[in-house]
Amino acid sequence: MRLSVVIVNWNSRADLLVCLESLTRQTHENLEIIVVDNGSTDGSVAAVRDRHPSCIVLEETENLGFAEGCNRGIAASHGEWVAVLNNDTVADREWAARLVEAAEAAPPSCGMLQSVLLFMDRPTVINSTGIALNAWGSGDDRREGERLDDLAAEEIFCPTAGACAYRRAMLDEIRLSVGWFDRDHFMYFEDLDLGWRARLAGWSARLVPGSMVLHKYHASAVRHGQHWMLILSHRNRLRTLIKNASPSFLLRTMPRTLEELLRMFRVDGPSTLLPLARAVIESGRQRRVVSALSRESRRAVEATWVGNGGRPLHDARRATETTHPPPVVEARS
Repeated sequence: MRLSVVIVNWNSRADLLVCLESLTRQTHENLEIIVVDNGSTDGSVAAVRDRHPSCIVLEETENLGFAEGCNRGIAASHGEWVAVLNNDTVADREWAARLVEAAEAAPPSCGMLQSVLLFMDRPTVINSTGIALNAWGSGDDRREGERLDDLAAEEIFCPTAGACAYRRAMLDEIRLSVGWFDRDHFMYFEDLDLGWRARLAGWSARLVPGSMVLHKYHASAVRHGQHWMLILSHRNRLRTLIKNASPSFLLRTMPRTLEELLRMFRVDGPSTLLPLARAVIESGRQRRVVSALSRESRRAVEATWVGNGGRPLHDARRATETTHPPPVVEARS
């Protein structure tokens, strides 16, 4: 199987070259590698063309953001499955092979595969095994900070786009007018948004424990600054909720939303209001499209996945019953 790999880059020449070098050592050789460069000024494009001439390089003239960079790469790709890989990662030799094996064995309803991300400076510690949808409508990294022990292939809510693969048929089915990934997100929450939309459309996701990458973690985000990160992440969380959450979930998460809106106003003042209003209006338009794509009810998806540590409710219940059997004398209504 041909696997397309999309890597978005912005002024990270050294990290990018290390990442690409790890892809040259893959045991699975049928890779289509696409680098989307978002207007770098550090010589990234010239270095890739010189050292990795087999790579497809899309040279953009400005920083389009991670979401739109991925969209450009996906549009240029040809594989049945499209992997997305952060430019600050180093892929294990078996990374692609394990993804391809999982893709070939996946049922038709599985549209997302998650690699295991490990901290680059602590390679036995997990960075993420996918996204867990929490009670406030944000995404937590599953098993972050845990030691790398035995991992099993299991169902997850959705992948983090730092190292994962998407079935092209799924991507094309759930594409919005703003792209496969919502380009208006720029970065942050774009993978949760896509994964949540895919879940609503009836697609599933699985962890592939043998597919591993080392991740430098927040290497690009740090360069933007905390102020920028706070405003964008709060706004994108609201975008994601408006498009995908049920009315009851929107209501339950309102305290956190109001808290974040107040924080945004304190940090950015009145200038935050117009971009926020535009985000709300556009997300409302996209919500109608997501509703038309949906095969599962919003409430059913939330009931299965919210607040279970990144495991589906039936698995969480089974684990609880096995580890902590309920007292015989205690009845619950």
